[in-house]
Amino acid sequence: MKKKFLLVSEGPTDHVIIKEVAKTISSATGKEIEVIELSPQRDATSGTYPGHGWNGIQAWCKKFSKKTPESLSHLPPTAQQYLMRQNWRALLAFDSADGLIIQLDTDIAEQLTELKNIQPGECRKTHCSESVLAWLNESSISTELYLALTSHSIETWILATHAPSDDVFKDLSANFNYEEITDVEDRLLSMGYASKFKRGRNRIRKTPYHIYIPYAQSIAENMSAVRQRCESADNLCKHFES
Repeated sequence: MKKKFLLVSEGPTDHVIIKEVAKTISSATGKEIEVIELSPQRDATSGTYPGHGWNGIQAWCKKFSKKTPESLSHLPPTAQQYLMRQNWRALLAFDSADGLIIQLDTDIAEQLTELKNIQPGECRKTHCSESVLAWLNESSISTELYLALTSHSIETWILATHAPSDDVFKDLSANFNYEEITDVEDRLLSMGYASKFKRGRNRIRKTPYHIYIPYAQSIAENMSAVRQRCESADNLCKHFES
């Protein structure tokens, strides 16, 4: 039985990784899993993607949020009818999709202040989840909606392809938690991952987006270990398996 998911992510590199994870689970379970990028989408002419990030996710969620007649009552009837149809569940129905996946890195939790500020000690995933639900005007997560919230970023899954005994972790205590590492990018760069000087510092190179294909394949090849080391990766795999 085939399953189809629509994906809203921070950028195309996230889509590359999630699509490869879905392919791996599909091969392991014998169930066909298709992941379709909903936002951002590649420009058919240039082959490039527009800037997106968490701001793009926020804008998309609000555009396709759940509307109520009361919230649209100030608009002309034709506008009300149009906007009532413009919601994420309608997109699922139009594409005959089983669910929507929204991917968001939780390293931006402090920037999500529209609903409230994150408090010291508060779970970053919880704060981000509450923010996304508010953007969608949803009170809770439904069976058709999955929030792929990565701690602190999806690059943690790349880092998790490296064993705890690797020299890059020698400064950490034994039995460290990969998802509690905050300098993921710096550790990857120290191991020779492609970089780009951006905003005064070296960052992981993400353009062209297909530079992430071998990283995604490495995650797939080490899927069992990555699942053990990253709860967020394991949870997404379980969602695909269900």
